[in-house]
Amino acid sequence: MQKNGIIFGKFYPLHTGHVNFIQIASGYVENLYVVVCTDEDRDKKLYEESKMKKMPTIKDRIRFVEKTFKHQKNIKIIHLAEDGIPFYPNGWKLWSERVQEALLKNKIKVDIIFTNETQDVENYKNNFLTLPNFEKTFNKNLKIQLIDINRNNFHISATEIRKNPYKNWFFIPKYIREFFVLKVAIIGSEHSGKTNLAHKLSNYYNTTYVKEYRKEYIKEELQNHIENIQYSDYSNIAYEHNRRILESVKNADKLTFIDTEFSSLQTFSIIQNYQKNLVIEDLIKHSSFDILIYIEKEINSKNEKSEFDNILQHLLKKNNQKFIKLFYKNNKSLTENYIKSIEIINKYLEIN
Repeated sequence: MQKNGIIFGKFYPLHTGHVNFIQIASGYVENLYVVVCTDEDRDKKLYEESKMKKMPTIKDRIRFVEKTFKHQKNIKIIHLAEDGIPFYPNGWKLWSERVQEALLKNKIKVDIIFTNETQDVENYKNNFLTLPNFEKTFNKNLKIQLIDINRNNFHISATEIRKNPYKNWFFIPKYIREFFVLKVAIIGSEHSGKTNLAHKLSNYYNTTYVKEYRKEYIKEELQNHIENIQYSDYSNIAYEHNRRILESVKNADKLTFIDTEFSSLQTFSIIQNYQKNLVIEDLIKHSSFDILIYIEKEINSKNEKSEFDNILQHLLKKNNQKFIKLFYKNNKSLTENYIKSIEIINKYLEIN
């Protein structure tokens, strides 16, 4: 068995093909170093050409690999910044020098390089073997081994996943899926069927659902005496509601549905306590929801908005939170809004 092996890749994002390749290679060596290669300009371009809803940071990508292999102690992760190096297939000489710097820094001497790209075998030989002080970072009998070149078990590429993560969900490892989960918040007028809709949609998409914790809190902690709710209660409600959202994301399948988000919670605080809650304000600034479906209820023949709707819509616009508005008129609207919501979400997911 060789002592130290190495694998290079962008892993943008890591997928099950990568995972299989890395796990096969890890069985041939005592230590396998997986090098996550990043270049801010290149990676930004890849994101802009993709259909991903948000761009993973460098730290996200390193964490994806670390979390996936956290129980396999002989797999170790290294970051290699490729900024300033001409894009592949150019820049091999400069890239090889950058690799050697990283190996020296981490005190690693490589015995074997694993790859599934046949064209890279000669490139590794031609560029690593001619490095000054080659013997400080590579075994003089350096081997280059091809693995899984036909990708028989997982015929997928990172490019395909970037084009549509949701159509290729099966190929996204468990710890990476959390990043791609879409948070869909159902908000709007009181008594407009929001809770009903959020629960129906979670059943339709067979995924997780977060009910409005405020209602539960008022029932259990205040014995339904809403008139006794205070500023500190809204802080407690916000923290727990956020915890439940984070938990639902971990267990979700592509989407999670949330009944009431933080701008809605802030609206209740303003109406009942005559002031904004700072905890909720912070959560509004640092939380994001991918789709906001707003159910608006007519309150009279003049179609005037309620105080709640006026405040909530003002907060949403002030915080640049875009929403899609549907309307509730009667019980028939429940089914109409359910069907329309599925159309909205499928379009977002690019599901035909």
